[in-house]
Formats: sequence, C-alpha cells, structure tokens
Amino acid sequence: MYQVLAVMFLLIAVGMFLRAIKVFPPETAPLLNRFVLYLTFPSLIFRSLQPAHLSPELWKIPPLAYTLITLVFLVSYFLSSRVLHLKEETSVSLAMGAAFGNTAFLGYPFILALLGEEGLPPAIFFDQMGNFLSTYTAGALLCAYAQTKRLSAKSLLEIIKLPPFLAFLLAITTNGLSIPPFLWETINRLADATVPLTMVAIGMSLSASHLFRNWKPLLLASFIKLVFLPFLFLTCTKFVPFSPLYQKAMIIQAATPTLMTSYTLASIYNLDSEFSSSVIFFTTFLSLFTLPLWSLLLHP
Repeated sequence: MYQVLAVMFLLIAVGMFLRAIKVFPPETAPLLNRFVLYLTFPSLIFRSLQPAHLSPELWKIPPLAYTLITLVFLVSYFLSSRVLHLKEETSVSLAMGAAFGNTAFLGYPFILALLGEEGLPPAIFFDQMGNFLSTYTAGALLCAYAQTKRLSAKSLLEIIKLPPFLAFLLAITTNGLSIPPFLWETINRLADATVPLTMVAIGMSLSASHLFRNWKPLLLASFIKLVFLPFLFLTCTKFVPFSPLYQKAMIIQAATPTLMTSYTLASIYNLDSEFSSSVIFFTTFLSLFTLPLWSLLLHP
C-alpha cells in the first residue's frame, strides 16, 4: 500500500516541479484536467461499473452521502456568515471548501491504491450521486443566490452535460452487456492513464499564493473537510449498516481535499476565488498526511 501511495505523491511532486521550472505553459494543467475529465475519467467509471455486479447496497450510498455533504455545506455557510461574520462571498467559498471533496481526481486513485478495483463502485456512487449532485444542486444554487439574491434552477441542467455523469448513466444502463474486445481494450488504455495524468495535473495546479490571508477561516474549512466530515461518515455508517469495503470507501472519499471545481464556481459567480484557491492548496497539501492517517485508522 505504502509503495503505491509513495508513487502517487511522487507524481504530485513531479507536477509541482514542472510548475516550478516552467517547462510547460501555465495552461497545461487545465488542459490535462480537461483531457482527464472528457476521456480518462469516463473510461475509468465505465470500466468499473459496466461489468460489475451492482449490489443493492450501492443504492444506499447516494441518500446518505448527499444528505451529509449538503448538511455540512449548509452548516459551514452558517458558521462562516453568522459566527465568523465573513463576507457573503467568502462564506460561500468557505462552505464549498469545507464540504465538497476531490472525490474523483484524488478519490479514485486513492481508492485504487488502498482498496483495489473492487473499491471503485462504491467510490463512484459516492462521487457521482453524493458529492457531485450536492455540488451542482445545493452548491450551485447558493453560489447563484450569493451573486443575484435569487434562486435559479438553470445551473442544475449543467449536470447532465458532464462526461463522467454521462459515463455513469451509460454504465448503469448497459450493465452486464457484452462489449467488443477492441472497444474494451481502448477503454482500458484510457482508464489506466487516469492516475498518472491526474496526479501530475494536481501538482501543476497547486499554488500557495495568498495562502495565509484568512488563516482562521482557512483552518476551519480544512478541519471540517479533512477531519470532521470523514468522522461524521465513520459515525453514521455505524448506524446505517454497510459492508466494511463500502464503509472504508465512503470514509476515504469523505476525507479527500477540497474539490477544484469550487474555485471554478467561485470565479463564475464572483465569489472569493482567492480564498477558494487557498483552501484547495492547503487541504490538498494536508491530505498528503491526513489520507494515510485515515487509511491506517481503517486498516489497523
């Protein structure tokens, strides 16, 4: 396990090194992310779900994941706006940083490293129908409200356009059907590229600029994201029965650092994108230590 994790973190370091020496132009990381988003991630999702036995237990994950993530998002917003008295723009950015995890770009590779391919189905259900849905429903609605002071359902339509979600739906509807060998081999090759490309892109995306401008809210968002949210899932999965594999997959997904899309949403809706960038960097850096700690807790 530790050898695989060491490879992942080394790939992140390679990305950070490439960023530092400026061997590639600044737009390289976004282009890599787009390539992963449109090709390799959908391939990985399809490869994991299409031939898998979709246990009824998988369908217990979305209600719990969506509810807890959305609840943490709303409570974090309340704390930042009513208790810390932060500006509306910063409050929404903090709430996104505290609740929405990088459950695909970092969650999938980490699940593969710790639990193997059999851990991906529950991780994908958590990502696509828990974290993903919460981001583009509660998250997008509150972002729009912070900008316009009115609610709009337009942003919810964007969810059906994203390739990972389309791959998820396609894998569910074609589950168990025979796939031509040449097509399956192509899907396999693309899926295998996900981990190295993702890790390098994350390393190239990290930036420490303006990191400690708001260090108290930054620490609060990081604590909620990396400690409180996975502990909440650890507690709740004791009462809602799940197999050990599914429980571990959900907790690891909950412990992933802040979703990079939160920066995109903050930029689109004129929120505190600088703070969003700081949360992404800080939680991603800390997760290099907290994710292995959670894995040790789950694998005594």
